[in-house]
Amino acid sequence: MSTIRFLRTFLAVAQSGSFVEASGRVALTQAAVGLQMRALENELKTALFARSGRGVVLSEAGRALIPHAEKIIGCYDEMRAGLNDENDIAGTVTVGCIVSAMGLLSRTMLQLKPIYPKLNVRLVMQESSGLAQSVKNGNVDAAIFVEDSQQELRGLLWTPLYVEPLAMIASSQVAGPGSNIKALLRDQPFLRFDRRTVSGVRIEQTLRKLGQVPQDLLELSAVSAIVELVRQNVGVTIVPLQKGADWENDSSLCVLRLPGRPVTRQIGILEQVGREHITAIIRRQLIAVLAEKQS
Repeated sequence: MSTIRFLRTFLAVAQSGSFVEASGRVALTQAAVGLQMRALENELKTALFARSGRGVVLSEAGRALIPHAEKIIGCYDEMRAGLNDENDIAGTVTVGCIVSAMGLLSRTMLQLKPIYPKLNVRLVMQESSGLAQSVKNGNVDAAIFVEDSQQELRGLLWTPLYVEPLAMIASSQVAGPGSNIKALLRDQPFLRFDRRTVSGVRIEQTLRKLGQVPQDLLELSAVSAIVELVRQNVGVTIVPLQKGADWENDSSLCVLRLPGRPVTRQIGILEQVGREHITAIIRRQLIAVLAEKQS
């Protein structure tokens, strides 16, 4: 429905006479407004604006488009209003997800299927660093990943879901409750989580606060693979304590909470506003599942 979004932006520009003011109305950057308008002009094969130093002036074709755009958007909004009964929700949405949250997302989708039999959800597994861009580009309609304060999420809907604290994990062969974390980092090989990721950066910051330079053995981008090597007593690690992993009840592992204020990572869901009427159903069910687990 990119054309509908472009027409909404066009009306905002037409009403304000400025790309800058329109950007605030539609929650986009000025550059994104400009890109959308060029795409709309390319699609319609006509110039909609006569740009000048004093602002944006509609061309004759632009002025003629206004009533048609209003009519199209009105019909679209009326159609969506008729679909407000959630039992009539239908169609296909694509949801991206990091590996650690895929189990939660899959179980949530199984619960939704009997309620919304006409809704088809396609799941895509992807590294956290690329998921925000996938939502922006429209490659996925929503995504679950690790919050990164450096990412620009303007014009999209971000909802926090849960947090995961960092913790040390060691084999129960070399550690027990109350073991000295600094001594383990000093004496045992260290299995490091990918430093290119948000979580990897926070782990590195945590090591610096502890004043430790561990004996790096290897660096992997999969937490599950690292923990499996810890089980085999290959080394120790510091990783996010993943929700649902239940490592603390694994007799082969010893989970040690880090000293001081807990360092955490925030997991949330990012949605395209244009498909929020469907992705909101998934979001609400995820929140309900998480709340049920906590009760």
